[in-house]
Amino acid sequence: MRRKANNFGRFYVLAKKNPAIDKESMVLQYTDGRTTHLREMYQDEYNEMCDALEFGPNGVNKAARSETLRRLRSSVLLRIGRLGINTVDNWAGIDAFCMSPRIAGKKFRELTETELDSLVKKLESIIRKGGLKSMEPEKKTPEPIYVHIPYRPSKHLS
Repeated sequence: MRRKANNFGRFYVLAKKNPAIDKESMVLQYTDGRTTHLREMYQDEYNEMCDALEFGPNGVNKAARSETLRRLRSSVLLRIGRLGINTVDNWAGIDAFCMSPRIAGKKFRELTETELDSLVKKLESIIRKGGLKSMEPEKKTPEPIYVHIPYRPSKHLS
């Protein structure tokens, strides 16, 4: 005999994270039109509905994916800052840097997890090799001029 669900905390936590959820239509969908009440759902139906809310239709945990993206983006921004590019409210500068074909060829916000991961390695390599080269020619300091002044002993020293 199938057991009915009796603890609905998981559903309400997930529903609070996504306020667009309509409880009755979700229950109706996962009970195949049998009921619109949570308390009349069977445990397996309830688990299937909560899994779909938490992991999405393809089974990927959205929270874990967004956390990974956040961590990778933070790593890239840290390294970009080490290269001397202002990363505080300078999205145009960050995008211009990332748009370079030698760096990523895309805007920062369009980079995927794998692209961000490879960019971290690329930026680490750039930092290890001495950073970005300046686009301006190097300013040379003038060499000192040495003038030979012959030594003449003073008459007053004797």
